[in-house]
Amino acid sequence: MPRNFAEGETQMNFRIPEDKKEAFIKKAKENGTSASRLLLEFIDSYLGLLPRRDDEIDKLSKKVAELEDFRDRTEKILGELAA
Repeated sequence: MPRNFAEGETQMNFRIPEDKKEAFIKKAKENGTSASRLLLEFIDSYLGLLPRRDDEIDKLSKKVAELEDFRDRTEKILGELAA
């Protein structure tokens, strides 16, 4: 029975060695995702539809710095209160 595609969806087919396909699907499952999701994310990233990893890393680095600063200020206040 054919799969019903959502409006605007289509299907792509390409050739890949069987062992590579199986390894890809296995690794995707081990990482809690699917081969389809990974391929769609790659396509979005390639097309510039997803934030670049560098942008994500910069945002996370800023958040970590903010949390470290908060921790340092909290430790200082707690140290002053204990004295």
